[in-house]
Amino acid sequence: LCVCEHSTNWSNPAVTFPLLMRAVNIDGFFSPILEGIVVSVGGLTESVSKNSTASLFEWIRVCRQLKATQKILQMGEVFLGLFRRFKRNGRVLLPLLSTLDKLLSHGYLEELLTLNNGNFIRILMTSLSNEASGCSDVKRLLAIVRVSLNMIQPDLETAATMRESVLPLVMTTLLNPYPRVRQYTAEQLYVKIEEDGDKLFGSQASLEDATQLLLNVVWHDEFDHHGHIAKARNQIADLLGVALSEEARQVTFGTTASRAVRNDEFESYSSLINSA
Repeated sequence: LCVCEHSTNWSNPAVTFPLLMRAVNIDGFFSPILEGIVVSVGGLTESVSKNSTASLFEWIRVCRQLKATQKILQMGEVFLGLFRRFKRNGRVLLPLLSTLDKLLSHGYLEELLTLNNGNFIRILMTSLSNEASGCSDVKRLLAIVRVSLNMIQPDLETAATMRESVLPLVMTTLLNPYPRVRQYTAEQLYVKIEEDGDKLFGSQASLEDATQLLLNVVWHDEFDHHGHIAKARNQIADLLGVALSEEARQVTFGTTASRAVRNDEFESYSSLINSA
């Protein structure tokens, strides 16, 4: 592509993404551009990810300044639509999960989390639960854990809805067949408790008991022959006030877990190669 002196250099992400985000306010371009931004924000190329993220953040800031809440709600619909259209498609869902993680971490989803009585939370968590169920992609499962725990923001008015929607999935991933997923969930839940534990538990004693369980149990154990992992998970659920069915309390690891260990090791190696 020949770029003359006064033309736009579309190959430069620092130039391209700010221009694209100007066009996003045109109704016919809204969804296609945002979908492309999602893939770019969660992409592997640092310059593309960095500049697309900055442009998306700036667009949301402007929407807030202009009180264009409807545009932010439309953005949420685009996200949920991607989950519906690309079920089990890691090429789209991994960037989408990465985008959600960044937006949540920087406080750019407050409107979506609080408006309409937390409806976005419920639909998103249903989508995440469906994706996590039977998923064999460890990288995607870890991303689901990150997004789920970032959804717990106790200071927002919909905090109760967040707890009800998010914690059951977190309890499920604590007993995921993949050792790496169990370990990662325990680590991230520990971090969340360190940050907001006083708002998640009914008493200091419950907080301390849950913390000790997360720290002392070997969550990445290949097999749970003596039921320590399942028992600890059930205790943490009780301390957090998460209702578990009797069937869920009886979950054990067996041949599925041994297969998961082998797959987990392969996924870990693949992830190392991809991130190198």
